[in-house]
Formats: sequence, C-alpha cells, structure tokens
Amino acid sequence: SDPLRRGDDLFYMDFQEYYEKFEKMQEFMVNDLHNSTTKGHANFLVAMGIFNYIEILGAFYKCKENSTDRFNFVFENLLPIEYKNVFDNIKHIVSPYSCLRCGMAHEYFVKTYLENKKNDLKISYTVYGEDSEDDYNARVSNKLCGLEFIKNDESSYQIKIYNARFIYDLNRAFELYKNNLASDFSDYRKFFIERCKEIKIENFN
Repeated sequence: SDPLRRGDDLFYMDFQEYYEKFEKMQEFMVNDLHNSTTKGHANFLVAMGIFNYIEILGAFYKCKENSTDRFNFVFENLLPIEYKNVFDNIKHIVSPYSCLRCGMAHEYFVKTYLENKKNDLKISYTVYGEDSEDDYNARVSNKLCGLEFIKNDESSYQIKIYNARFIYDLNRAFELYKNNLASDFSDYRKFFIERCKEIKIENFN
C-alpha cells in the first residue's frame, strides 16, 4: 500500500500534488547545483545556493518559525551528523545562519562583526569547486562532510566548503525529509501541507 496514503481522499489528492511538486523542486535544485559546479565551474555562487536551499528545505518543517530556526533545523535534523558537529563548533563562536547564509548572500563574505563587535575575531573561508564529473565524484568519495571549521588560534578560524560533497548531502537531507513525510514522523505532513499552501507550490511548473 502507498505509505503516503491516508483515509481522507481529498487530503491524499492534495498531498500527492504537493509531493510531486516538492520532488521536482528538489530535482531542480540539486541538478542546478551539480551542473553549475561541473559545467559552469561556479564556486561561490554554488556555495551561496546551498545555504539558501538549506533554509528553504527547513521551511517545510519550521514553516511558522523564523529564518534562523529553519536553517538550523536542517543542520540539526536532516543533514548527516558530521554537519551538526561542525555546526555546533561554529555556533560557539558566531551564529551559523548569520555567518554563512546571510554573510554570503548579502555581503560576499562570511559575517562575524554583528555578533562579535568587541572581539578581534577573524574567520576566513575557502570554497572548493570541481572541474569535471570525475573530480566531483572523487570529492564525494574522499570527504565525509562538505563543511569544515578549523581553529587556527584563539581569534582566527577558517571555514572550508566542499561543494560537491555538500550537494550530495543536501540531496540526502531532502531524501530523509521525504522519508519522514512518508512515516508522518513528528507532524511532518501537517507542516508540509501548511508550507506548500503558503507558497502556492501547485503553481511551480
């Protein structure tokens, strides 16, 4: 039997339409990131897209929460545990959402100054892209996590972003989210329906 089916046929029909649109959105996001990396050789743009898409995915569960909560939810619940470990390390120093998503989207740099006005804190970052499918696949194979946070000294840190591995794991996060939808774990379907209606996902073609 269909694991997504419930007794209410009208609910089921709406849910199925939303679910198909959601899967299409996932496919577009992941394929665009992949192609932009291997064919377009875009590095920063891909990394910025990844962090934006993380917030978008989180909104399908934390639909009534703020942007930070949506972003954090994916790191804490959907991405592999290695990302939560890095996320927690960053969180001790600076807000990961502000640092990664907002800094890259609005200023082209990771952001540190808002949370650390009195500190001489330095965080540099490097984004690693791939020039071919072979390089892309090799990066996925030889890295366990697409994000690293390295402490150089008490006031100096480095963030490393490996786009290929991060794209791979973002897709895994989508798949875990869909598994939770199928089992209706912790009201996933309720929040999914609310978010789909809010953004009118049925208009996505």
